Amino acid sequence: MRCLCSRSRRARRSGTRRAATYLILARVPDSGIATLVSRFTETITARSGETREPHVTLFGPFGLRGGSHDSLLLDHIREAACGTSAVTCTIGDPLRLKGRKGTAVALSLIPDMKMAGLYRSIVHTLSPEMAWCTWIDRPPGSRIFHISLRISISRCEIQSVWSRMPDISHTVLKHGNGRGSPAPHANGCGSPLTLFRMAVLRKGSLWKELDLARGTWLSRAEAFNPDLWITTRREYRISQGLQLTGPVSRTVPGIFVISDLHLGHANIIRYCRRPFSSVIEMDSVLLDNWNFTVRPNDSVIYLGDLRYGRGALPSSHFLNRMNGDITTVIGNHDDPLPGAVSSLMVTCQDIPFLCIHDPGLVPEGYQGWVIHGHIHNNDLERYPFINGERRTVNVSAELVKYAPTSLEEIASFVRAIRPGEKAATLDDARKLWSPKPGQHTHPV
Repeated sequence: MRCLCSRSRRARRSGTRRAATYLILARVPDSGIATLVSRFTETITARSGETREPHVTLFGPFGLRGGSHDSLLLDHIREAACGTSAVTCTIGDPLRLKGRKGTAVALSLIPDMKMAGLYRSIVHTLSPEMAWCTWIDRPPGSRIFHISLRISISRCEIQSVWSRMPDISHTVLKHGNGRGSPAPHANGCGSPLTLFRMAVLRKGSLWKELDLARGTWLSRAEAFNPDLWITTRREYRISQGLQLTGPVSRTVPGIFVISDLHLGHANIIRYCRRPFSSVIEMDSVLLDNWNFTVRPNDSVIYLGDLRYGRGALPSSHFLNRMNGDITTVIGNHDDPLPGAVSSLMVTCQDIPFLCIHDPGLVPEGYQGWVIHGHIHNNDLERYPFINGERRTVNVSAELVKYAPTSLEEIASFVRAIRPGEKAATLDDARKLWSPKPGQHTHPV
């Protein structure tokens, strides 16, 4: 210890400084995850260990070569992220990781292709500039993405903590905490988690943060400015086509379907991880998307849960502002609506579809295709946008880009899909099955 102290004093006297250490991460702007982390020990008793702000480490720690500079590092990181407006991942099972100061328990994350590609790009771009880095990120890189719940748990306590993790895995993450349970829970835990920014820590403190949608570096003060999150989310929505900025070009009337707008429902933003900063912003975008897509002479089959929440305005307030001839299928949160039906049969391209709010209420013995809502984006394995095995189409707003989608387009997907195939979202279906010139579809 004396040797180290005297070495530090000599370094200060001679004017030398220890080289900076860097870390690249994504902060998790999710109140449900933050609650789960902060209240973790109310469910899993642990005396040792530490809790940190929820984040996902993307690369590092690492140091730069002597000839590299901070500005060059930022250029390389922005280059690696070029073309990436955001990345998403889903929460997997709990895991434990050994560290230098003990064991960490965490939630594993399953990255989407963009997140995996971003990581590979960072590894490839930064490797020539590094003097050293953790073995995990040495090319080709083998990082296990996760969100830590508690770190540095002592060896004598970890087994007891780990034995209680199924309480989090099955009761909390999969099904919510249940009435009266003190367990913390990650609201909307079945929904994909979107990461909009990428932060760089320098010497242990947040230094710069990259707004992925705009490709713009934010200062530390800007990174912690909540008002700038409105801009980040808006630019992300526009870049992904989740917020339309003008009418969709069409020449003939159409039939459209959508479900579960939940207008006026502030908590739906958290439950389904919708990319909005407020319920006022959400309602404005949803109504604009509707009217930019649907014309007055179009038909819409609306599959339930139009508005919800103690402070939400009545359904008539919204319906009077929405284009089209609207047929409403009643949802579990809807007030009685004039002319609403419990289900509806409709045929498109000679394919019959049963339109119903809750797929669990499909009549026993029905074997045809079902268009439904109710599930939102909370069970993408069983109820993605389209499931060829179950013969279901989930048109909950989160899966159809927050705008009504064409029944003709859905019918074209049904003709193209093979038994057992799935597409998580409308965008995924378009990538897989949008007709190409000269391409033939399969018979239904």
